[in-house]
Amino acid sequence: MKLLVLGGTVFLGRHVAAEALARGHELTLFTRGIHGAGLFPEAERITGDRSKDVSALRGRFFDAVIDTSGYKPADVAASAGAVDAHYVFVSSCNAYPGWPAEVVDEDSPDWAGGGPSEYGPDKVRCERAAEAALPGRVAKVRAGLIVGPHDGVFRLPWWVRRIAQGGDVPAPGDPARELQIIDARDLAAWMLDLAEGEVAGTFNGTGPTGMTTMGELLGAAVEATGSDARLRWVPDAALRALGVEPWTELPLWAPEDEMAGAWRTGTERAQAAGLRCRPVAETVADVAAWLRDGGEAELSDWGSHARPAPMGAEREAELLRQVP
Repeated sequence: MKLLVLGGTVFLGRHVAAEALARGHELTLFTRGIHGAGLFPEAERITGDRSKDVSALRGRFFDAVIDTSGYKPADVAASAGAVDAHYVFVSSCNAYPGWPAEVVDEDSPDWAGGGPSEYGPDKVRCERAAEAALPGRVAKVRAGLIVGPHDGVFRLPWWVRRIAQGGDVPAPGDPARELQIIDARDLAAWMLDLAEGEVAGTFNGTGPTGMTTMGELLGAAVEATGSDARLRWVPDAALRALGVEPWTELPLWAPEDEMAGAWRTGTERAQAAGLRCRPVAETVADVAAWLRDGGEAELSDWGSHARPAPMGAEREAELLRQVP
């Protein structure tokens, strides 16, 4: 298959490119040339910015396109309009106005207009732009929390790195709180399946509900790092009393009373289309190995804005005083 990846050098796109080459596909990457210059020398590279010029894509034949870097509707309209191929677009669960406060599934209403943040509404506009250019030939993958090696957003790696340091670690909320995550490698492989099979439709690209818990995830990090870390669970109420920011200050903390739907996203259609997820412990172990091998250094050109700020010792001590 002749495959075009829009992106292909950062996190999810990098895993898509690696899997495509492993399957023997003829790969072309269209990137701005900012990240991963030494990656995938066997792939054709086209350097460009689709917000300015997609002429290099016109008149080319591709069987399929995987768009891992579309955020602005006009950009997606330009790239989808320049190709005549099956189009797999990476969207987000933020496409649902009720999420994460409410439980959603693949038939829930999406944004009809603007919202408090333009990220979710823009992702929906991107989906519609792709569909308008290539009607009936678009797979819209509304991704959940993507984790795994090369994760520059650094949520799961933040926890693995902190736990590797050992000592008492403040762990947020209820250890039995169920989580949904998706390993970037599993998402990448499945999107290639959609491309190869020319499967269209709207799918929630995340793990099944109840696939793991916060206790299991952080426990796997203790096991994978071999550290002496002791998880000290701080209740939601105590975290709120101290003004801890959900999701950002302590990654993956999504309090039940505010984000009840965060980890209960329906994925029935995606599972029926073949999405499968590896055991969480395997992902955590691979993230730990990536960090041990110096993987964090590859993120230097992402900029510090992309990663959670580490919680300092004084703030940790403040949290730990709330634990009996």
